Amino acid sequence: YQTMKQRVITALMILLVTVPPLYVGGIPLKILVFALSALAAYELISLRNGPKNYGLAAFIFLSIIVFYNVPHRFYIAALGFYAIVLFLLTIIFEDIKVTDICYIFIVSIIITLAVKGILNIYNYGFTMMLYVGVTCYGCDSGAYFFGYFFGKHKMIPRISPKKTWEGAFGGWLTGMVLSLLVGILLIKNININIGFILINSFMLPIIAQIGDLSFSAIKRHYGVKDFGSIFPGHGGVLDRLDSLLFCLMFINSVLVIMVR
Repeated sequence: YQTMKQRVITALMILLVTVPPLYVGGIPLKILVFALSALAAYELISLRNGPKNYGLAAFIFLSIIVFYNVPHRFYIAALGFYAIVLFLLTIIFEDIKVTDICYIFIVSIIITLAVKGILNIYNYGFTMMLYVGVTCYGCDSGAYFFGYFFGKHKMIPRISPKKTWEGAFGGWLTGMVLSLLVGILLIKNININIGFILINSFMLPIIAQIGDLSFSAIKRHYGVKDFGSIFPGHGGVLDRLDSLLFCLMFINSVLVIMVR
């Protein structure tokens, strides 16, 4: 009970800090996004085995900023240069292993694509961001409560020992219902068709859980429970953003394919 209470209080505090910049957009939103990116870069390096090279954390944060500003037509070239530089780091520095740069490359690109996705999503206004956020965290909350009260059958113990099939289904159902409600109520403001709402209300809760499990796999690989401890009861920044990062990437891809 105490853990659940702590999680709820922390979640409310997170909402109080993040919702105003998300609603206002512009400079406050960019400050929020890049502050979270800096904390995520710090957590990436804190997680790895061996010496904590925080100069590498600064490099990752700088990479995210650069990729955020790279024009679309130069994106493939930038990815190539980034891969070369990361491999160069393993050649120069003994403590930076190949497994480290593979992990850094994948996660930093995921963060960057999610950040770039926010920019495109905001072309449709705060309403679209609200739709994605409600779906993602509705799924997360539903999975937690359904798993807490009804969970009996383990889902994938080797990746996430506490997750259950009951929690996964409850999370998907909660996310889908909330997504449909928000999408149908706000569809005129979003200015997109009903097919978009139906497809994404079904898919986004699944994508959210894939994101959660993917980052859980990273934590299991490094033998840690959480990416950090900045949020009591919730872990670190990446523990809170794992499913959202995947949802942002997915919804941005769908917008590009379906709407444009």
